[in-house]
Amino acid sequence: MIKSKKNVQILLVAVALSSMLLGGCSLNSANYVGDGENYSDRAPRKLGRGMTNILSAPLEIPNQSVDLAAENDEPAQQAAGYIGGFFVGVAYTGGRIVSGMYDIVTSPFGGPSVPTMDPDLIHSDFMEKVDARTDSFNDIYNLSEK
Repeated sequence: MIKSKKNVQILLVAVALSSMLLGGCSLNSANYVGDGENYSDRAPRKLGRGMTNILSAPLEIPNQSVDLAAENDEPAQQAAGYIGGFFVGVAYTGGRIVSGMYDIVTSPFGGPSVPTMDPDLIHSDFMEKVDARTDSFNDIYNLSEK
């Protein structure tokens, strides 16, 4: 019983430390310390980006499905977007995992510091696509004047 309690404590400490590392190293900010000229300044950012890409890679499946479905107004086209987005998401998931592994492996050895995927972290255009669709709907039916 005592061993399992100690293992749980070790696990909680490991999760807390890795969360802090991910939170600090994977910041997507222009004023982050990892944007310096010296590679030793950028290495923690590259390590964090790699870990973030590996852990968040499965989120590409729903992300791509929703993004592709948001491009269309018709229900049949949206359903096709969800189905096609699943396969696109699977491909992006594989790409994120490979990109993350590459970033982790090359971070201590001075590999290139530029991201291997664009965007470097998961990003969704869902709201922009829905807003554009809503604007076009308002223009067609002259709802923006009312």
